[in-house]
Amino acid sequence: MESYTELTKESLGVPFAIGRSADLYLLPNNQILKLFFAQTKKAEVDTEYENTLEVFRLHVTGMQCYGKAKVGKRYGLIFDRLQGISLTKLPDKNPIELFRIADTLANLHFRMHQTKSQKLKDIKLILNECLAAKSLEFLSPSQKETIKSYIQNLPDGDSVLHLDFHPENVIIQGKDRIIIDWMTAAKGNPCADVSFTKLLFTDAELWPGTPKLKILFYTLVRKFILHGYLKAYQLQSGITDSSLKQWRLSSLILRLGLWNIESERENLKKQIEVWLENGEQST
Repeated sequence: MESYTELTKESLGVPFAIGRSADLYLLPNNQILKLFFAQTKKAEVDTEYENTLEVFRLHVTGMQCYGKAKVGKRYGLIFDRLQGISLTKLPDKNPIELFRIADTLANLHFRMHQTKSQKLKDIKLILNECLAAKSLEFLSPSQKETIKSYIQNLPDGDSVLHLDFHPENVIIQGKDRIIIDWMTAAKGNPCADVSFTKLLFTDAELWPGTPKLKILFYTLVRKFILHGYLKAYQLQSGITDSSLKQWRLSSLILRLGLWNIESERENLKKQIEVWLENGEQST
């Protein structure tokens, strides 16, 4: 029988932060509860639990997960409370830090990819599962077979992949840089992870409700950081633009299959359809 810490909404009080998928509550013993929204499936929470245990064991993250919790019908995970801020917010304290974000991201990502795992799920299996998602029903059976065949022939690997790696998922705590949010972690070729980070910088929705003027500013900042990140990562790893290009389709499938964000949906679908028409030349 699975073990859960049973908590009540009354005992938790109000969340100190609200994310895209969960509310965050303070707990005793310098811990927090990440309480997922009701629509989050239990299997997804279990996956993040197992993934976090694995990457902590491998010393890829300094954040420990202590167990699972339930609040009514909602599931949650208990983590260390990190006393820091995200890499995104670092320039608020010192504007010069904006020019260091790209190198920090590249260094962390490259170091992560040097760690190997046999326990994490293979990204190719995850991609095949994504093709069965409702958000990809617009594809015909033959189109799905074409994509499956293409994915199968991509380079294999056993590196630790995050698959949601961006500045908001890096917490600065003193001299430590701690990577969080491991629900989508996998093993595979590092190019898959770098390609997905590139997609996050170019195609992912900014926080809902962001004013138009801020969207313009953040878009310019994202382009600046992305350019520096790719340059620094490629310098360390030796990967080429063509290697990254091979994984662009997988990034589109993953984003649409796992997140399926309404404001992104049509753009991602169109890019997949263009790829099916023109192949790698379209990306």
